Amino acid sequence: MRRQPVDFVPHTTYNIHPYLPTSHSADPSYTEILEEIRVSSGVTVKVSAIDEGPGLSGRAQGLVETREKWDSSGTTLHSVIHTPGGDLWSEKRIPNGQPAMVVKHYVSTDEDLANYMSLPYNPPAINASRIRQVYEAIGDGGVVFVPFSDPMFASASVMDFEDFCIRCAEDPESLQRLIEWNLERSLENVRLLCEACSGMDVILHTSGPEVCTPPMVSPAMFARLVTPYLTKIVDIIHQHGFLAAIHCHGRVREVFPEVLKIGADLLEPIEPPDQGNIALHELMEKAVGRISLMGHVQDQEIYRMSGGEMRRWVEYLLETAAGRTGYIISPTCTPFDSPCTETYRDNYLEYLRTAAALSPQVSAHLDSERMTVDNE
Repeated sequence: MRRQPVDFVPHTTYNIHPYLPTSHSADPSYTEILEEIRVSSGVTVKVSAIDEGPGLSGRAQGLVETREKWDSSGTTLHSVIHTPGGDLWSEKRIPNGQPAMVVKHYVSTDEDLANYMSLPYNPPAINASRIRQVYEAIGDGGVVFVPFSDPMFASASVMDFEDFCIRCAEDPESLQRLIEWNLERSLENVRLLCEACSGMDVILHTSGPEVCTPPMVSPAMFARLVTPYLTKIVDIIHQHGFLAAIHCHGRVREVFPEVLKIGADLLEPIEPPDQGNIALHELMEKAVGRISLMGHVQDQEIYRMSGGEMRRWVEYLLETAAGRTGYIISPTCTPFDSPCTETYRDNYLEYLRTAAALSPQVSAHLDSERMTVDNE
């Protein structure tokens, strides 16, 4: 991640590791993968230290009241924020065996927006004990990502995504006011987070920018609503001696120049086409010396590849990255299936074993070629 010389192309897992009890370790179908990770791969793991709801940067403890309702189809969470301007409410639906969905967001009107911005700032409760536990357990086996909420994402997440996109197109001024309001809170939260993580070589990590990218939001809006504010936060992170990472699924070609301006140290998971829209070799040429890259093993493909496709894909990644630095091979997503299918398990094992076995060989071959050229 520091773009320093490496012996060979590193590879990692994404939010799956064998070092502490997790949902994966409790599922026997992941046992073989976890055992392989222990002997052949580094890991990246996200661990949060701030107990806050979406966008509620620095909210007062007890400010949100949540009620749960159960029925035969699932669970409903009804949450209310008590603001000086009036109550705001949201509703989350969690169908049995399905992902959760927010069906009503806190902010849907200009009046809601004004009420939300009447909230006072109170420093969040930060608890770094879980981070330290994971950090010490992993040791040299990997790195810990500590999430923080950037101002654009803190603003976007209190409203429906469709409303956010419409405001980007028709009323960006209201979004900018909310983002600037959130910026003061985000800067202080990140300072507190850095102080709490002192003495640990963790990576400060944000996943917000991906909601402000094409095709739904224009690159111009990314430049206006993300770049200037996230740059200030990354500066704070660097002042405290930490590295900063940006998580951004989807199409990054058009916003990559803005990502470079932000000055972060890592962009992930750099999805390959067609989910993304830029090939690894082109992305690496644009990134060289300015930011590191991680990813390009498409999660959806792990569920369906067959007949040595995974091995050939990893070979392509190794050939593309060979002789360079600043790239880490990684899946683009956390393994979610339970139980893990045989196809997924076989492909994940093939990914780990191919990267571990071939990366040093590719590096040694390049070294041999360089020696031959030097001698000639």
